[in-house]
Order: sequence, then C-alpha cells, then structure tokens
Amino acid sequence: MKKYDFVVQDILSKIYQNKISVKLPAERDLAESYAVSRFTIRKALSKLEAIGVVTAKLGAGHYVKESVRDNPLIYNSITENSFNEISYKKVSLHKKLATGHDKNIFQFGEDDYIWDIKRLRLVNGAVVQLENTKLPVSLFSKMTAEIIESSLQNHTLDLGYDIARYLTNYKAVNVSKEDAQLLGCKKGIAAMSINNRGFLSTGEVFIVSEVVDIDYNCTYLVPFNSENIKMRGKK
Repeated sequence: MKKYDFVVQDILSKIYQNKISVKLPAERDLAESYAVSRFTIRKALSKLEAIGVVTAKLGAGHYVKESVRDNPLIYNSITENSFNEISYKKVSLHKKLATGHDKNIFQFGEDDYIWDIKRLRLVNGAVVQLENTKLPVSLFSKMTAEIIESSLQNHTLDLGYDIARYLTNYKAVNVSKEDAQLLGCKKGIAAMSINNRGFLSTGEVFIVSEVVDIDYNCTYLVPFNSENIKMRGKK
C-alpha cells in the first residue's frame, strides 16, 4: 500500500472511531504523526476530498462532512478521481440488431437495436480501463464519438432519465492478447472484470457494460448486517 493510501485508510478509521470528529489536524501535525512528507499528506487529503469525506475551507483546514458517518462509503480507483482527471477514447461504435441475450437483458421485442460501444477510459492521460458497453437505441436515438468520449451517465441524466441503481459484479481475469494491445499492457497480466447493469426509476435497463481494469482497487465501509450472518448460519 502506498504511503498516502495508508494515511487515507487510517484517517477514515479514526473518523469512524470518532477520534476525529470535526476538524482534521493540520498538515504539519499529520506529516509528523505519520512520518511522511507534507506532499504525501496533501495527496491523502486530496483523495479524502475526492471521495466526499472531508471538505477544505480556505485558510481554516479540512473538516469532516457531517453526513459521512450516516451513509455507506464506497469508492474505487476511478471514482476517487475528479471528473476533469478522467477522459475517454472511442475505439468502435456500431448499431446492431439485438441478439437473444440482449433481448433478455433489455426486455426487447423482435426488431430492436442496440448501440455496441467500445472505448478506453484514461486517468490523467494513462489508459486504465477498456469498456464494452451496450445501450438501447429506443432510449438513445443518437450516438456519436463526442457522446462516447464523455460521461455516458451524465448524458443519460441530460436526456431527462432518472437513474435508480446499478447491479455490479466483480471477477479476477487475465488480460487477453486483443485487450492488451488496446490497454497497452502485457498479455496475461492480472486485471479486474467489472460487469455493470444500470436501471432507471421506471425499472428499464438503460446500460450494460463490461470493464477490464488493469489497476483496480476498491474500498467499502458499510453497516454490519447481522440478519445476513444469521441467514448464512442457517444454510
């Protein structure tokens, strides 16, 4: 674990232990406490800001957001970055007749079409993800390179749709030769396959994507579910 990541994890721990309740110690004090440089502390504080745990007040320091303890905390190697650090590059765009598999997912009829999109996601100019995405043409009548090379989620909201939830599955994989060429990495290296299915408030599936990430990490802080433990114990 990188030094600044350890600082982030430890500050999070202290916040949820109520050892840090309102204001974080000053940068100098944190640097001394963790025996790291102030540059490392600034990186840690920037990450805590990016994931929505603290807010910076000019000339006053960093403060814990009041709502943070009452909500689950989930962030990953993409969502910890601000939107201006993330960019996209179109690889391909095709309009296709839905397959039987697509019809099951999107609840299509016989002659419905999908947008079949492949794009790269970059963080600070470095390629980290290859994304294969399907969108129903019935919901997205227009699709261009400009749309693909921006946030599809924001595009969905801009069209007036109400996004309700996502169903996500994670699986460890090895990068294929074809994907390695696009990702600029070696064939066979370990990666994370992330499968997403997004739902509108109407219940419709509006997006299905499969992402291969070559530098993935994820952190969860969620309430303890005692009922789930009891249920598993009965099996």
